[in-house]
Amino acid sequence: MPGPPDPTAALREQFPGWTLWVSGTGRWWASRTVELTAADVAAGCVPFLHADDPQTLAGQIRAQDARRRQPAGT
Repeated sequence: MPGPPDPTAALREQFPGWTLWVSGTGRWWASRTVELTAADVAAGCVPFLHADDPQTLAGQIRAQDARRRQPAGT
């Protein structure tokens, strides 16, 4: 008998650089799978994100991924 469906499966496919889960309180969480550099932190990158719903979390991940790709000082 299969288990319950994974609510994070679709987001995991979109964001392979992140570990995703839903807490017992229903909050959506993401953590990076790679360590941040000092330049990443200076650019505003954070190791963990949380949101009330998957759409908001996806937007936060996209914003974080864009920050990480920007050259320093921009």
